[in-house]
Amino acid sequence: MLRKQTFETNIYMKLFRWAYIFLMSSLCVTLTVTPFFLAVVSLAIDSQNILPFAFSLLFFGPAVGAALSVADGFKQEYDVAPVRQFFSAYRRLGWRHLLFWLPGWLGSIVASVDIFFFAKVTNGQWMIPFFILIAVSGIGLSINCWYFQMKNPKASIKDIFRISIYYVFRKWYISLLNVLVFLLIPLLMLLKPQFGFIITPSVFIGLIYLNASRLHKSTQTDVSKS
Repeated sequence: MLRKQTFETNIYMKLFRWAYIFLMSSLCVTLTVTPFFLAVVSLAIDSQNILPFAFSLLFFGPAVGAALSVADGFKQEYDVAPVRQFFSAYRRLGWRHLLFWLPGWLGSIVASVDIFFFAKVTNGQWMIPFFILIAVSGIGLSINCWYFQMKNPKASIKDIFRISIYYVFRKWYISLLNVLVFLLIPLLMLLKPQFGFIITPSVFIGLIYLNASRLHKSTQTDVSKS
């Protein structure tokens, strides 16, 4: 006699559920970065539009931080209510994730402006690697902060910054990889909106989560004791 299949035993039901989780997570990110979406669909890629594009990128902080919470919930049980988990994390920690994004956001803007300036100055090209390092370090710090805050929601901002700065340099290769993956998110949104806004955010943020989990073997460790 054939046994009736349940969700736990039916691989096709699982795959459909997982596809739903990834899709809804991406749509939640898109919804919370609406200013960037509007900039992409309404503004030309031109130096005159740098300010609105730069401002719209500010909304990535709370969005990515909340999406990491969805990835963490999915890892625990291989199932999660993506919309509820996303906006619960967004509501509880959104302002902190925005604060943690400031080093990466400001560092990227300052580095971009300086690179543009020094590229036109005689021998100024020698300064470009330094500004790239500033941007990469700032974004890497922000990613670490999002991850450790998500894992330690009651930790102080000071403790989160402290351990995040430590791991930016202690595990620089993981930080660099996460920065490269993170930069693909707005880049694909800009170049291929149909994929960048609907499909890829949850995929890349999931990769960032997996990489960030390697920063500390015991992800539940209280950062205030680290």
